[in-house]
Amino acid sequence: MSTGGAVALLLVLVAFLVALAVLVPIRRRKRRRLAATAGVMAEFAAVNGMRFGRTEPNLPARAPSINDIVGDPLVYVDFHLDGTLRDVPFQAFQVRRPPPRQHAETFEVSTRTPEYTVLLVPRPVPGPELRLAPQRLSWATALRRDLEVGDPRFDAAFHVSTGAPDFARLVLRPPLTTWLATDPRAAAAIVVFEPAELMAVLPGPLTPQGAMALADLMTDLRHRVPWTMLG
Repeated sequence: MSTGGAVALLLVLVAFLVALAVLVPIRRRKRRRLAATAGVMAEFAAVNGMRFGRTEPNLPARAPSINDIVGDPLVYVDFHLDGTLRDVPFQAFQVRRPPPRQHAETFEVSTRTPEYTVLLVPRPVPGPELRLAPQRLSWATALRRDLEVGDPRFDAAFHVSTGAPDFARLVLRPPLTTWLATDPRAAAAIVVFEPAELMAVLPGPLTPQGAMALADLMTDLRHRVPWTMLG
């Protein structure tokens, strides 16, 4: 082997060892964080009469928008919490993108697999998809047309996308838009009317406080939407 080839091989080996030295601690820390989150959520569920689980394979089928919002055709579900708030059942999930494909066989989690908190409540009247997202560029808004509904403050705060604009304008009118435009919980979340569910998504790992804040928001939304008019 030539001197140049030996040097190149040495550099590749050094780069591999450095990457391994960085990635292994990251993987261990992330696994510890997942375990810690699971422990906190399991304790919260037990104290409050809820159910905590480690899998929910039907999430993408129930909430088709989740892949687009997270930004990957594959979504990992770490665990979920089942509960009820003001007589409305909910499920809260921690989800994340998978590791980059080129690393999928070498490590399961990394700094590039950020967590998201997702919450679902049943939608009383099935119907078209409708997505409300904060007015900024994100996976939830990229390449999607922003529909204005005629409420200036709401239109300034939310990017609205749907394949059924007449439905969106029927739903998104005062007092609902007034409430959404002034509620800080709504300003921080992506809210989706899925065909049979109402969904909210926030960046960040699942916590008791985050789950209950989203449950409170989505329960309020469920009560405020004029379902009888839509039905």
